[in-house]
Amino acid sequence: MDSKALDKIKKCLRLAKSSNANEAAAALRQAKKLMAIHGVTTDDVAISDVESHTTKAGAGKTPPNHVALLANMVAGAFGAEVVYCPLFDGERWTGRVEFYGVGGAAEVAGYAFEVLGRQLKRDRAAFLATLNKRLKRATKVRRGDLYASAWVDEVSRQVVPHKRSEAEENTIEAYKTKRWEEPLETVQARDNTKGMRSHDHSAIHQGYQDGKKVSFHQGVNGSRHAQIGEVAS
Repeated sequence: MDSKALDKIKKCLRLAKSSNANEAAAALRQAKKLMAIHGVTTDDVAISDVESHTTKAGAGKTPPNHVALLANMVAGAFGAEVVYCPLFDGERWTGRVEFYGVGGAAEVAGYAFEVLGRQLKRDRAAFLATLNKRLKRATKVRRGDLYASAWVDEVSRQVVPHKRSEAEENTIEAYKTKRWEEPLETVQARDNTKGMRSHDHSAIHQGYQDGKKVSFHQGVNGSRHAQIGEVAS
């Protein structure tokens, strides 16, 4: 619907909460009138506050486990939801991660995912560079993914999930119902760590050690601002 009309409806609904009974009643009548004219429901108004942010995942049709872990961790930290979006360009599959939420949650979650994702990719590559070059590719992938999952697990220990209000929960549920016919699940992933060997434990240990060098700090007093940086060694 027209954004200006929607803004007018929202303004009226805000005024409908006024402590002045007459003003509140008049504003509510006007909001209902505008909603009837434009065929808008209260759910439509609520879900218009949901924003989304899409970013590259650096993965294919199905993301590896550590990418899914990172996406779900970041979404939970800021009260956002996340969905993985595989795209086929005619030659190969690429993946994107879409965060959606209210109150700026999607944008800050997307930013955090991008920053942490770059750091994880860099650390994983540095770890792989220490491995014996004669190892099979499958072994390198397995150890790299074990390292990355441990890295994310260690970083997640710093995160306190954001608890959404009842109103936010209702808005998110209304948005999902309108956008998708079937209920969505959290990001699913492929497991490249099957067939783990005893020598692979060193990869997990190193992942935890390097994860401890990462700082993920949520702002105080309910702020969703994230400060993400590497602790000086």
